[in-house]
Amino acid sequence: MNKWQAHITIEGKKKFIGYYESEEEAAADYARAVFKYRGQGAPEKVREQRTSDKAGVQRSFVVDLSDVPPQQPIPKIASRIKEGASKYAGVTFHKQKKKWQARIRIEGKHRYTGSYENEKDAAVDYARAVFKYKGQEALDKAREQHSFIMGLSDVPTQSPILKSFGYIKEGASKYKGVCFNKKSNKWQAEVNIEGKSRFIGSYDKEEKAAVDYARAVFKYKGPVLQTT
Repeated sequence: MNKWQAHITIEGKKKFIGYYESEEEAAADYARAVFKYRGQGAPEKVREQRTSDKAGVQRSFVVDLSDVPPQQPIPKIASRIKEGASKYAGVTFHKQKKKWQARIRIEGKHRYTGSYENEKDAAVDYARAVFKYKGQEALDKAREQHSFIMGLSDVPTQSPILKSFGYIKEGASKYKGVCFNKKSNKWQAEVNIEGKSRFIGSYDKEEKAAVDYARAVFKYKGPVLQTT
């Protein structure tokens, strides 16, 4: 139908007022219905309450970062970046406003930092908010958790490392450090360094993922003796 509608709640029941071509006409009839069923002065009280509620939400959720120095953005792990989503932690794209937004969760509540034309600006302010409200240690930890991609440009090509025959499960990769991500429909490579899983990359081909895993092992653990 593609029209504006107006409704009013009377004695706990939602009452339909009408359809309108214009948003303002729908709003005007809603105000008239409030006047008729709730009495003179009710429309003003509704307006005051809406304005107060909106101002309260804005005060509660906007974070002041004027006293916080610039911080480097926190990049997400490549495998966790959905199509159309931001590559930075704490950042989303608002389709209606056509702007990037940054929010941080503090004491169980989402705190809004602002809307931005530029994705990186939003990411910088998110990092600043983490620094201000959670401290440098939390910022470093968040950056470590999200920044698992490592550079292998200085590492020569290595032969893939085959799994032992008895350890290959049905549908799994025959190479160590490689698994298939059904959501992204790609192969992934990860390496364990000092007890932490480090993401290497996503690949169309299983062999390419296995080669980069072997390169990561070579870089961080040294040459590997092949076993079968």
